[in-house]
Amino acid sequence: MIRIYLKQAWETARQNRLFSSIYVVGTGLSIALTMTLFIIFYVKTAPIYPEYNRDRTLVVRYVKSYPPDKPENWSAGLVSPTLAELADSLPHVDDVAVTMSSGIRGQYVALPGQKQTFNIYPLYVNADFWRVFPFRFLSGKPLTEADVEARTPTAVISESLARRLLASTDVAGKTFHYRGRPYTVSGVVQDVSSATPDVVADMWMPLSLDAASSFDDPDFGLMGNLTCFLLVDDADNKEAVKESLREAVHRHDAGRERVNDLMGQPDDAALSTFRTNPANAPDTDGLFRSLLYIVLALLFIPAVNLSGMIASRMDRRTGELGIRKAYGATRATLLGQVLWENLLLTFAGAVAGLVFCYVIVLTSGSWILTLFDTSVATSLPTPFLTMEMLFNPWVFLCTFALCLVLNVVSALLPAWWGLRHTIVEELYTKR
Repeated sequence: MIRIYLKQAWETARQNRLFSSIYVVGTGLSIALTMTLFIIFYVKTAPIYPEYNRDRTLVVRYVKSYPPDKPENWSAGLVSPTLAELADSLPHVDDVAVTMSSGIRGQYVALPGQKQTFNIYPLYVNADFWRVFPFRFLSGKPLTEADVEARTPTAVISESLARRLLASTDVAGKTFHYRGRPYTVSGVVQDVSSATPDVVADMWMPLSLDAASSFDDPDFGLMGNLTCFLLVDDADNKEAVKESLREAVHRHDAGRERVNDLMGQPDDAALSTFRTNPANAPDTDGLFRSLLYIVLALLFIPAVNLSGMIASRMDRRTGELGIRKAYGATRATLLGQVLWENLLLTFAGAVAGLVFCYVIVLTSGSWILTLFDTSVATSLPTPFLTMEMLFNPWVFLCTFALCLVLNVVSALLPAWWGLRHTIVEELYTKR
């Protein structure tokens, strides 16, 4: 019966091309906009290169510090080495990655003896960084603990920088100049998308090479210049680690002149991307409520319009339905036929929606990723979306779910309403 229904649906669509075209385009645009949101949030929350450990990663971005008797005199900023040490001493924490941005994007590297320079964005990291974030090395090796402790002038560089600077990716051991000082290439990694702003860079160097990384003044509490990433041994232990770190900070503050407030941190990696205000925790309830409203608007406003079109079409088919009822067709059979007809059109709209979605995402540039995260580095010469991010099972599963929702919402009610008449009423309508 399903095959018969689909054949009938195809013939009906061919005979009503204007209706079918409007239905497919309307469904496609609705799904395209919704899928664009899904892709943005998939990129920010799913395990993607090199943040494959997001399900086991906790993040501490900011800390608020103030005198115990004057909480209104607060200051807020990034975290200090002391906080990273407190985190590293906790049970169930395998590694603690620490990063520090130079804060300056207009920096340059060059080959010895050459005048041509290349604009780069550096990131200072510790040795644990490479275990928390499993980069794909094309050649060479990551920075080691010895490199960090000895302040060795060495760096891991991106594939793009290696090709621009040295015309190859097999360049481990070669030398270039940065800030007038020779650096050795420790390794070359596959390019990182600017959609992962916590780890993206052109060049990763030992944290100890920048004196600002060691800023740790008791007068500023646990504020410093670092961002801290905790890799937990098991995802089930994240809540225990969160509580342990808060208790460790509370013990650290005992008897000191400043109190440190983590503002609900550590955050899960998926949630941390929405913490953009250093002085306040993100309003996750408000954020997800807004997103829910957007998705509902994108889905149900088109569904209402499509329902009106289907209701009008059902009025014109009442005679046909009456004849079929007279020959023994049940209401359930006719309702199933209408739903399958609309499912075919909805599926065509879903395919069109996927195409529209990828066109929107690929032609909009990396600015589309800043809709919910202003920290995305749009100026870096790295791919902003990769095939891994765009083509994944979750996107297609979401598309299929949207097809079902749109089909049921837009077709079920008008079809049921159109089939409420008796055989005599439906045949009388066909004048």
